[in-house]
Amino acid sequence: MWWFNIMVSQQHGVTLIELMIAIALLAMLALAIFPLGRAWVANAQITKTEKLFLEAYSRAKNEAIRNPNAVTIDSTTSAAVLIVNNTNKTITVRNKDDSTADSMVLQVAIEPTVTVTLSNVCSNKIPLNNNAYVMTANCTVYTISANGGTNATGAL
Repeated sequence: MWWFNIMVSQQHGVTLIELMIAIALLAMLALAIFPLGRAWVANAQITKTEKLFLEAYSRAKNEAIRNPNAVTIDSTTSAAVLIVNNTNKTITVRNKDDSTADSMVLQVAIEPTVTVTLSNVCSNKIPLNNNAYVMTANCTVYTISANGGTNATGAL
């Protein structure tokens, strides 16, 4: 019956210290993974915003070529304009450079944590003539950024 005493004295389950060590290890792993997850989300938002921005630019070029307001080729008036508003978090395409409701062709919302920056000379507007060329010199570079993500920079 000596084997009976050994079986009775064996421990079943885990001790409180073992449980606390396991919880501490899981907490350290979670803290190490959290920044990686945040960067992944930020990069996904940057990619989505860049796609929306380039789609809006393409739409602005199409609208400029369509030229619904009959802007002449030698005019200083834009046939279409792409507007980035980081305050309201929107990208807007208009077929004339004003704020009337009938001039809006497209408006998309961007993520609240994302910022789209155009060249300093653009002042957040890209005017296009009726041949779909950017009317403002050096207004073709953009940067899209978000906290924790890798910036996307490109040229139109």
